[in-house]
Amino acid sequence: MERESRSGKGKQSFSRKPSDRKPSDRKPSDRKPNSNRRDDNSSQEKRSFNRDSARKTFTPRDGARSTSKTRSGAPARDENRRVRKFAEPAIPEEVTGKELDKKDAFALQSLATENAEMVAKHLVALNMFLETDPQRAYWHGQSAVFRAGRVAIVREKAGIAALRFEKYDVAIKELRAAQRIAGSPSVLPYLAQCELALGDPRKTLEIAGSVDPKVLTPEQRVELRIAAAGARIALGQHDAAVVTLTCPELGQNDPQWSKKLRTAYRDALLKADRVQEAETFTQRYPQSFSE
Repeated sequence: MERESRSGKGKQSFSRKPSDRKPSDRKPSDRKPNSNRRDDNSSQEKRSFNRDSARKTFTPRDGARSTSKTRSGAPARDENRRVRKFAEPAIPEEVTGKELDKKDAFALQSLATENAEMVAKHLVALNMFLETDPQRAYWHGQSAVFRAGRVAIVREKAGIAALRFEKYDVAIKELRAAQRIAGSPSVLPYLAQCELALGDPRKTLEIAGSVDPKVLTPEQRVELRIAAAGARIALGQHDAAVVTLTCPELGQNDPQWSKKLRTAYRDALLKADRVQEAETFTQRYPQSFSE
């Protein structure tokens, strides 16, 4: 009976009620794993670390200069060094390099002494043969460029020599390089002549109209006028060519450009069918037309 009362009506229910507790607002831990904890593999690698294996071997980049030396102690020849593809022309014995204009010589001060002396000699020889032997002057110019290609006056002189030798593609390359280096307007008259020789007279006139003649030397002004007159003749504007060449320099005597200017003026008169004027002009300056 006592057992029944315990298992029957007198039995109490001990079922758990739903909890009133709210879910925890606690977020998962943001703590990082212990960075000081070492993995067995990494510690094993640390133990087997060898200093010699950590040393890096320097490998020069492609095109970088090598400073290695030969057994005799002389620097090894660099495989990437430029190779001259032409024979350097002989320099006349009387040329010392000191004949070069002071302004041009000053531009060579950035070069090594021995190299500057050779470049100066080539430039003097270039000026010496420019009118009498354009081919020889051209090769002196190329030799100077090979030795001092980053000097503006060298590129300019080489471009003028190439123009005289009728290497117009080389001339325009050298003259544009000189203009990029120094930004000087002195190359513009010769660039104008290159454009005319390459068949673009309108480009020649564009260059001639873009430069102030006052910033040019008399020789450069004459060269610019000759180029512009040649462009007018190429376009069939013969009288305009005569006007272009009519300038005060016609009456001046200069061994560098007087004969060239007067010859161009006489030819322009003949192109314009002004034969009588051409004959009168020739008689006025016979020394410019004598062979």
